[in-house]
Amino acid sequence: MNGQLMRQILRWVHILCALLVGAALYSPLKTNEAFMTLVLFVLVPLVAITGVMMWKQGKVMKFINRNHRLEQSSR
Repeated sequence: MNGQLMRQILRWVHILCALLVGAALYSPLKTNEAFMTLVLFVLVPLVAITGVMMWKQGKVMKFINRNHRLEQSSR
């Protein structure tokens, strides 16, 4: 997977999760306990992780490629 494709995937996941978080805060769905639990324990951390991954994409890709090369050289 190249860096551009990974960034597009991360961007769309980040946007969709952030929209759901916004819906949780500004809609009547905040009275739904199951939805708020999903938002607090799944979507908010996912937004944070995708944001950091997009911010530090260069270092993450180097780390992934380095581990992939080490794995192939040990075979």
